[in-house]
Amino acid sequence: MLDASVLLAARVLGTLVFGTAWVGKLRHHDEFVAVVSNYRLMPPKLVTPTAWLVIALEMLVTLSLASGIGLQGGALLAICALSIFAVAMAINLARGRSHIDCGCFQSALRQKLSPAHILRNILLAIALTPLLVSNVAAISWPQMLNGLATGVVLFVLYLALDRLLALGDFATTDRKRVA
Repeated sequence: MLDASVLLAARVLGTLVFGTAWVGKLRHHDEFVAVVSNYRLMPPKLVTPTAWLVIALEMLVTLSLASGIGLQGGALLAICALSIFAVAMAINLARGRSHIDCGCFQSALRQKLSPAHILRNILLAIALTPLLVSNVAAISWPQMLNGLATGVVLFVLYLALDRLLALGDFATTDRKRVA
């Protein structure tokens, strides 16, 4: 059985990642629908319903991970979503379509698809995997503080990586304009 602080850290990380993702997608809904369309993985009639479905599923994951209600189902849904997003990115990269926005909406900076985004999703899925097999009924105060702090630090590192990826795209675009 895993330490309760590890499980709490995974819940906090997942809650913050998926929570900020659906909030960003709602704030920039029209742009998100355009991103879903740009992936070219479904008929145009299904693009808007798919965008709403992604937002609803991310909300459900956030609620499950934050509350602990249906935790294993929420973790499974999160892992499946991350895997589907990674496959969609890989398909577009294989098609040579790296110029489209990844659709993550974690920041105002647009991000072109890259293998780093696929790796990021895989690592997030791995981080959530312990929630599939373990559930803790009791947690001590030190474990709670450790889990909360670790989850927040992991999220801050995730955001830093997200910004670095976006800035790398921005720098590449800026160099192309100067050349």
